[in-house]
Amino acid sequence: MRSAMTQKGNTHDAGASPADSLPSPGPLAPKKNRPGPEGMRGFMIRLRTLAVGTIGGYCGYRLGIPLGWLLGAMIATIPLSIAGVDMRSFRKPRLVMIAVIGLMVGSAFTPEVAARIPDWWPSLLGVLLYVVIVALVSIAVCWRLGAMTPATAAFAGMPGGLSEMVIIGPVMGADVRSVSLVHGTRLVVLIAMTPTLLAVFGLIGSGAGDGVSRAIQWFPSISLFDVALLSACAVIGFLIAKKIRLPAGNLTGPLILSALVHVTGITDAHIPDALLAAAQIVIGSVIGQHFAGIARRVLLTGLLLGALLTVFSMALAGGFAFAFEQLLGVPFAIGLLSLVPGGLPEMSLIAITLDADPAFVSLHHLARVVLILITAPVLIPLWVRRLEKRRIARG
Repeated sequence: MRSAMTQKGNTHDAGASPADSLPSPGPLAPKKNRPGPEGMRGFMIRLRTLAVGTIGGYCGYRLGIPLGWLLGAMIATIPLSIAGVDMRSFRKPRLVMIAVIGLMVGSAFTPEVAARIPDWWPSLLGVLLYVVIVALVSIAVCWRLGAMTPATAAFAGMPGGLSEMVIIGPVMGADVRSVSLVHGTRLVVLIAMTPTLLAVFGLIGSGAGDGVSRAIQWFPSISLFDVALLSACAVIGFLIAKKIRLPAGNLTGPLILSALVHVTGITDAHIPDALLAAAQIVIGSVIGQHFAGIARRVLLTGLLLGALLTVFSMALAGGFAFAFEQLLGVPFAIGLLSLVPGGLPEMSLIAITLDADPAFVSLHHLARVVLILITAPVLIPLWVRRLEKRRIARG
């Protein structure tokens, strides 16, 4: 079965297997709790990545591009990663910043918003239909045009989160580099295209280009009680989510608890807006490392497939967003942000920055991610085994 699964995938990476395709940690990868020069060098490499992302983010902010801190960090780190520069990044700061995003999104769930949730079920059903269409078409494209193995095509084509697909995919026989490349390309292009297109067509306000800069308050007014409460929401939410294996738990756990304390009126405090810029820098820097160690042919194939699937998913999202607006009264911009599969943390960031109903947007992306994480580990192996039985039956 393994040879059958890799036979087709070898057309784009000869001799590679899912195990072979795992990124090598390299001789400089620090072992856990190992001090000494090698561990220190790994730390300095991660610090350098963060510095590059910060410089890129600041340049993006100064240039006034949409989500400049995020896109600037990505633009700065991705070319270096492709060129072979070690761009490994800190894991814990990313977890912290994603938790911060969860707290920010949760703070949007006011009592007024809670009263609207029962009215959102039609659009949630629309997300379900959108996911099914995107998944079927994308998997077919990756399998037939990309000459990927069924498992790799399935996880590369699923409109799920990059981190979740990269974690689950290799366990089920997918080529992690192909999966990360397709999803990474999709993520980068969607994050760049979505706010830019909305701004160009006048579907969002002038804050699209400077959403972070206009929101930053270096010395916000927030009480010690609120600081302690929101910090507790982040820590306890993460621990509970990890315990019950909640999808994207480092985001959804803090998000849920933050939503609870806000929707019940315990607090109306918001996370200091300066952290939004920091979150964008950290997440943008982390995205860059997924482009490391890619063979040229695999790189070009993945980029082309990623771009093709991005255009398709964006166009389909536009059609669904138009239907949402006409049938449900959901503004086109908010509907589009709720559909494009750009990643739950990233699209939440965009919604927060553009003030585009982040509660609505995040809830719909959470529904998409949960749907995929529940169904993909069950349906994809069944499909792969069915294809294998057909191959054996044909002799």
